[in-house]
Amino acid sequence: MILKSVSPYFANDVALLSRFGAEESLWEDDVTQVIEAYARDLYTDDAIAAIQKARRLIRIFVAGLHNNEAFKTALAATPLQDWGTFSEPPAPRALQDALADKLFIVDDGHRTPILEIGDQARYIGTVLFDRCVAEKLTFDVNIYDENFAAVLFKHADDLALQALAAHFLMTRSDITARIFVQHNLPEGVVIEADVAKMRTYRDLLRPWRDRVVSGAMRTVLTSIPTRRDAEVDGIPHKEYAELYFRMCDQPWDLIKTAQYALIEKLNAGKVLRFTNIDGTDLTMNIDGFTFCNSVIARNIPGSEVFSAPRIDSTNGIIVAKGRFSAKEDAGSIIENITLVFKDGTLTSARAERGQEHLDKALSVDAGAKRIGEIGIGTNPFLKRHVASILLSEKIGGSFHVALGDAYTMTDYMGDPVVVDNGNRSLLHWDITTMLYGKKGQIILDGVPIMVDGIFLDPALDVLNRGWQAVPFDQRPPAWQEIYKDR
Repeated sequence: MILKSVSPYFANDVALLSRFGAEESLWEDDVTQVIEAYARDLYTDDAIAAIQKARRLIRIFVAGLHNNEAFKTALAATPLQDWGTFSEPPAPRALQDALADKLFIVDDGHRTPILEIGDQARYIGTVLFDRCVAEKLTFDVNIYDENFAAVLFKHADDLALQALAAHFLMTRSDITARIFVQHNLPEGVVIEADVAKMRTYRDLLRPWRDRVVSGAMRTVLTSIPTRRDAEVDGIPHKEYAELYFRMCDQPWDLIKTAQYALIEKLNAGKVLRFTNIDGTDLTMNIDGFTFCNSVIARNIPGSEVFSAPRIDSTNGIIVAKGRFSAKEDAGSIIENITLVFKDGTLTSARAERGQEHLDKALSVDAGAKRIGEIGIGTNPFLKRHVASILLSEKIGGSFHVALGDAYTMTDYMGDPVVVDNGNRSLLHWDITTMLYGKKGQIILDGVPIMVDGIFLDPALDVLNRGWQAVPFDQRPPAWQEIYKDR
């Protein structure tokens, strides 16, 4: 393919780089090489690598760092996440193809997607790219590049941050769908970012975030476990990959129906309470709020139901055992978190390990110490805690609270919803607490609806057992084999 002819976004790269290339800079040869690459017939893998190089150069010029020797020296010494070093999970290509098909959320109302791809998406990313080309879409690509961004922001002043944010918002103004597929815990070295500058930049990007949390931007997200995830969670990597892909392959239509039955109960309730034997005893008021039926339209793997509590109503304690990904420190781990709430505000937050990472996340702003989301995980294939935020919040027999930003959508996949409790923050961090295996209960208006992580209503059985709740002869062949004795 001739990259500059594939999409107007890539043609714009050439126009910008041609303009920048006319300036005297430390990057003249690099600019020339990328422009030439965009004009050559490239394989998909090489095309994505060229886009990453182009976007790095564009950001350098936009930030005004194209003649900054210190920046170039620092960048040369930085271990960068290059597309060519990314990998794919140890799973059959057929499973990865099936996942790519689920992730491709382009429809008549969302025909301008951006592919945000990183490690573990080396194969899936090319499948998604080729499909966009085949369907002649106007689409964009962003490659996960955390270490490059960290070096860029360390050398950028306030004007540069404003210019970078303005460029970001301008280039994404016409995007209607976001397909985000990358790794969870990074396998390589992640360098420390300038926290103040990163927060300033994220604040400048608030219009983009508002489009995402309001639902105006259709988004689908997946986070694929890495070798580091396997090490942290004590699961062999190949076995972890199988667990992940099996979580992605559940009886979603039946789960969606069962979740509507669960939502009907929750929407009619007022007071929600969670308890377990670790010491969790948390109460909140959900009167007036309604729950979203989240299957796989937004997150893969699904599933959960989620809403928000009244902002001043949460009281009690969460004792969340396990390892957690630190929200403000990519790759850092926090163990065994205890959170205490009084009238909706976090009054104490302790961790047995990683207290500094917990403190760092909660220091973002005042809204980080309040709850913006309450969710109940319903994926029947995962019944143990893992560090991945995306996977752990879906655990069947768990609940999670998100510290920080509340969702603002009033429509969720065609259903009118009330989920905005008014909390605003740059943070949105889901912390999951196990109920299954912990004698955990969900109590709605004084009546248990879950005991020991198992829903009591027979209409919710598929949320407890997944494919095991489906008659044997109606299960896909793979699941007949997996559950042949059950």
